[in-house]
Amino acid sequence: MESWEGRWPLVGRQSHLDSFRRELSAGHVRGWLVCGPAGAGKTRLTEEFLALAAADKRRTVKAVASRAAAQVPLGAIAHILPAGVDMTDPVQGFRAVAQSLAEASRPTVVLVDDLHLLDNSSAALLGQLLDSETIVLIGTARTGEQRSDVVEGLLQRGDHIRRTDLAHMVRDEVEELLQRVLKGPVSRHALHSLLSASDGNPLFLRELVLGAIAQGNLTLDRGVWDTSKEPLPVTPHLRDLIAGRIASSSPAARPLLETLACCRALSLFDATQLADRADLEHLERSGIVEISVQGARVSVTLAHPLYAEVIAADTPALRRYDIALRQAERVEAHGLRRRDDALHVASWLLAATGTAEPGLLLRAATIAMNSNDNEQAIELLSAVKADQHTCESRVLLGRALMHTGRLDQAEVVLSEADAQARDDSEKIIAATTRCTNLFWSDPDPAPAVAVCAAARATLSDQTAAQQLRLMEGAMLTVGGSPVPGLRILDDLPDTPPEDALDVWLATISAKTLGLTFVGRVERARALAEEARAAHEAVGEGRLLPHPVMQVAPLALSLMEQGRIGQAREVCLAAADGLRDTHAPVARQFLAYESGRAEWLAGRPVSARRWYAEGVATARAYRLDRVTRLHLSGLMACAALVGDVDSAASLVSDYEAVGTSGGLAGEESLGVAWLHAARGELSLARDLLHVAADTARDTGHLVSEALILTDIARLGAAKAVRERMTELSALGDGAFTAARARFVAALADKDPQCLMACSEELDGMGAGLLAAESAAAAANAWRRKGDTRKVTAATSRATRLAERCEGARTPILSGIVGAAEPLTGREQEIALLAASGKTSKAISQHLTLSVRTVDNHLQRIYLKLGVRSRTDLAAALNYESASGQP
Repeated sequence: MESWEGRWPLVGRQSHLDSFRRELSAGHVRGWLVCGPAGAGKTRLTEEFLALAAADKRRTVKAVASRAAAQVPLGAIAHILPAGVDMTDPVQGFRAVAQSLAEASRPTVVLVDDLHLLDNSSAALLGQLLDSETIVLIGTARTGEQRSDVVEGLLQRGDHIRRTDLAHMVRDEVEELLQRVLKGPVSRHALHSLLSASDGNPLFLRELVLGAIAQGNLTLDRGVWDTSKEPLPVTPHLRDLIAGRIASSSPAARPLLETLACCRALSLFDATQLADRADLEHLERSGIVEISVQGARVSVTLAHPLYAEVIAADTPALRRYDIALRQAERVEAHGLRRRDDALHVASWLLAATGTAEPGLLLRAATIAMNSNDNEQAIELLSAVKADQHTCESRVLLGRALMHTGRLDQAEVVLSEADAQARDDSEKIIAATTRCTNLFWSDPDPAPAVAVCAAARATLSDQTAAQQLRLMEGAMLTVGGSPVPGLRILDDLPDTPPEDALDVWLATISAKTLGLTFVGRVERARALAEEARAAHEAVGEGRLLPHPVMQVAPLALSLMEQGRIGQAREVCLAAADGLRDTHAPVARQFLAYESGRAEWLAGRPVSARRWYAEGVATARAYRLDRVTRLHLSGLMACAALVGDVDSAASLVSDYEAVGTSGGLAGEESLGVAWLHAARGELSLARDLLHVAADTARDTGHLVSEALILTDIARLGAAKAVRERMTELSALGDGAFTAARARFVAALADKDPQCLMACSEELDGMGAGLLAAESAAAAANAWRRKGDTRKVTAATSRATRLAERCEGARTPILSGIVGAAEPLTGREQEIALLAASGKTSKAISQHLTLSVRTVDNHLQRIYLKLGVRSRTDLAAALNYESASGQP
């Protein structure tokens, strides 16, 4: 964290530095003004400008303007004036200053921070020095600040004054900066929390990170930096910075600022009742408030989310209550005409009085859930007294609790709703919500299915009963039994019915997943597109699943179609859509599909970040439904980049959670790749054979194909070739067919087919498999003695592997520039030796004699041109390190 304590890195500003260096060297510029909002990094950038000038052997001077210094003529630049100079005579004074600065062979470079605060005398003198080419002036100015005519004239010096306008950092820049200073990957959740709280302001971001680390809100967990679910702390320094900025506004504007801090947004009409237009315009120019237009409505809000926290903290509690009550009365007087008025009024009344009318609370909670603000919905509905709750309000509360991961609490509320339900409509909605919650609570789908079956027996309408039967099919499909589940879901229409939309949206995602599981990928993708479009058409919130639940099945089907890049893009876009939504269930579900897409793309570092986020979400909200899959992926990624110790440390956590049901067999990938990273290839293959049998028995054909491909990659292509060919015929997924061709080419050691597979897999976005296919081709051509083709294939393998974030696999380690490739047995012994195992330990592991192991090692040394196990580990790029990759 030293970088944050001192000079934090510049990110996204290199083009400005390059331009300044060129212009200064060519002598084309006499001044450079950097403008932007407070905290945008103006001072940091101009200090780098000054450092570049010093590196160019120029004399440099720095001055800082301020309101206090402006009270004294020449106060800001007094230290650069020659001793004894009399500035009461402007002509002689200027001549003396110019002569002093002209002693340097080239113009002196002068940096003035906060140039807009300069007094007129300083501005006039600097302007004269600028015109006489005695200095090169660098200045910073805050956007929106008023300045005197003399200062304005200084900044308007024609083409020789360059201007750079800095905006706040965008997400990619914030992510790059965080990863550089934290020296590790940052979870999407942490990235969004810090970006939202800082609004891309580099100064605010720095303080938030320092405060979060100091208070344990930002921690390194399983190799990924993540934030807790608690709000990010505001450091005293940051609070002082914001308070100072707010203090620059007129005291007459304080009632408006306090109301905005408590109520978040006001109409322009209400805002002008609290402050006159002149003050409002000054607040907007200063960047303290923002005025936005949406249709016919003009709203006023604070310009930064942290401003509200600081202002509210300085507002007495009793005054905050008065503000909330007064604003509620004001909006109620207009008749709650706008869509969000009920939500605002109910929230303000709760803040002021602790209660509100039950109907208003239900209406407000519905609006909150339609905006995916589950926390606010819980707050509103928890204010309803027990004897005033209806079945509808309890179901709504149960859904909000479920979506925020409070599954035990949700079960209590939903069981009450289930008992309170009277007609078929209420029974269906209570049962479907409750069974979904039970599904996430328990890896065994039986309790969820039982709730549906019990409710179905009480319904008088057979059409309604069929809806619950479909929910049973959905629970079975995603709970580990896709084949019988899909038989039930065959009755589910492809297009949403006008009624029972909640049930259709809840079950269509399960059907889409199930179709992909069993290899009917084309049908799954088309249905997933239909489901996503239908969900987007009706909006978000009260519907049983979050819209992201439609994205994850779509992403899975795209992966199996061989459109991995598109799957990654779909996942990233959906993750962005979750940024302002407190929906841990949806976030965890999406995190797995995102991690799986990155894993298939051959990007283990990126995949590791997603899996770590899924595990962190599970830990924070006790969501264990898919945790085992996340832990397996996390373990596999760590192993693939050589972080063996971290991978091994996850085994106990992995064994402590139950199976996930869906994607059966894939849960074994983590332990298998840990064995492989240790050089224990036979153990890895044995484990994967068992996993493949599990996938086959449960009908998870795409998972079986993935597992069998990994068996082939770990040295047993011939053993799985026939089954891979069968799988490619049983399903229509292009990715399974491509992997089947890859496995066949590996088994045949056919270099031409391997190179063709490399091209095909690369086109599908499977970069690591493409690299391995080229590497295997290089080894096959080496056996044939075709040096030219060996070089070409090796070059391609190396180029593809460089895109795979440091991934290490046995096939890639087998080329290492050797004149003769390692055999499968030699490869296994080499990896075991590189991991630190003795010849005796290797002999026991492989059931060989120690002499046989040593003979193999001698041949390995000759092939690789090494003399020791240490050299062998270096040649294979193998690390048994405990540090981060």
